[in-house]
Formats: sequence, structure tokens, C-alpha cells
Amino acid sequence: MPVKPSPDRIYNYDLNYDTEVIKQRVDKRRERMLAKQTEAQAALAELEDRAKVVLGAQGAPTYAYPAYLNFCRELWKKSRKFHDQTLAKEAMVLQDKWTARELKKSILEVLRKEVFGIADPV
Repeated sequence: MPVKPSPDRIYNYDLNYDTEVIKQRVDKRRERMLAKQTEAQAALAELEDRAKVVLGAQGAPTYAYPAYLNFCRELWKKSRKFHDQTLAKEAMVLQDKWTARELKKSILEVLRKEVFGIADPV
């Protein structure tokens, strides 16, 4: 199979990245994109509030809250992509990662189980 010459590649690249066409596409999608982002941010804020309540009940030091919330954010992102046993295994990987960063495993387990409802993997 012959390889395209460089000028052809540059021409095709330029066609694909016409800024006016991109702007039109984004403008058509903007309302839906904004609605989805608004919904996602509200869900994330609600999750962080629940996590803060759990952190307070567990006696986590306030200086460690950002790290625990980062764990929750990562787990939330995984929960939007994976389900069931795959999510449980991914959650354990994240839990091990944050335990290695010197967060308490017991608190991470409570966050995983109470805030996200993710049981231990089988």
C-alpha cells in the first residue's frame, strides 16, 4: 500500500481542523454538554458532602481531607465507567494506591462501602 505524500496529509489535516466547522459542531452540542456537566458537578458535590460527613465521623484529620476527597473523586470517575465486580476490583486498586500514600485503610474502606456502596470483590 503506497504511503500518502506529506502535502496530502497536511491538506487533509487542515480540512479536519477547520475552526469554523469545529465551532459550529460545538455550538450545536453546547446546550446538552452544559446540562450534562451541570448534572455531573451537582452529583460530585453531593458525593463530596457525604464523604466529609463520613470523614468527620471516622475522626480523619482535617489536613488529610483533600487527599481523601481525591480518592473519592477518582472512585467516582471509575464508578461512571465500570460496574459490579470490575468496579469493585478497580476500587481496591485505588484503595491500595491511597493506602500507599499513607491514608488510613480503614477510612478508605468506609468511604468505599458507605459513600459508594461498593462491596469487597469476590
